Amino acid sequence: MELGKTIATLRKERGMTQEQLGQALGVSGQAVSKWENGGAPDAEMLPSIADRLGVTIDTLYGRADEPTEDMRATMFRWLAAIPAERRMDELFRVFCTLFQLPNYVGDEALSDLFGATLWPARTCYSVEFSGGKEEKTWLRSALLLDAGLQLGVCAEDCPMYLLMPEPEDGYDANFADNKSYRALFAALALPGALEIFRALYATKKHTFFSVEVIAKAAGVDAGAAKTALEAMLGCHLLSKHSVETGEAPLEAYELHQNVSFVPFMLFARWLCADNDSYFCYWETREKPILRKETAEHENN
Repeated sequence: MELGKTIATLRKERGMTQEQLGQALGVSGQAVSKWENGGAPDAEMLPSIADRLGVTIDTLYGRADEPTEDMRATMFRWLAAIPAERRMDELFRVFCTLFQLPNYVGDEALSDLFGATLWPARTCYSVEFSGGKEEKTWLRSALLLDAGLQLGVCAEDCPMYLLMPEPEDGYDANFADNKSYRALFAALALPGALEIFRALYATKKHTFFSVEVIAKAAGVDAGAAKTALEAMLGCHLLSKHSVETGEAPLEAYELHQNVSFVPFMLFARWLCADNDSYFCYWETREKPILRKETAEHENN
């Protein structure tokens, strides 16, 4: 393949326009167009072009015997070549392909996998009609291997991916004690607690709220809000401050910006799903997911 055609192919694979590649290289989009239509970049430009496209110079020239290199370095160069606003989406697409790999091991069609257009899917919902009523089923993907777990939703309308290599001591070695989990679930089960949590996460961070403001935002009774807030405070989901107003001090609550809230809610939905519907499910794990609980866990 000619150098210009190779540059064009790699650029399009990375979702870049000629203007974007040119901007990354400090040249005009017209210069990139010229390269791709039979012109040749200056030799000193080749290392930069290769870096921006996430490949080696040998790849630019279509060499099949390019040397093996650290995959992390290759991935870094590839990711750096993608416009910043699209990096997370493209990385997610790479992860989605991992869910298909077990089905293709030893298959001559493995090379076709990475050209598949179904992953990620457009939607994570399968719509069925039962008794004239529409029912939406949430489709997920899972790999359960002795080496660890891969869980996710390979769909554009709910992109989610979790990769969990199993630690040497097992997953449960890092669990909190059961007493802490019971306190958390009891707090979230109180009337108005989930409404409060979701309302607070819909506000700007580092904002202080009175009980009355929180109750109004969550649509719950002020008394129930106060009870729920104190229980959530005990689980370290919130912090409480005393704000001087010139008269009586005002109690105000602030949400801990815990980034685990969103995955917690999504995987809680996964756990509570009333059916097991999957895009992909592959299980070769022979051992239990958890090891024998410690006495500390059993006694709390």
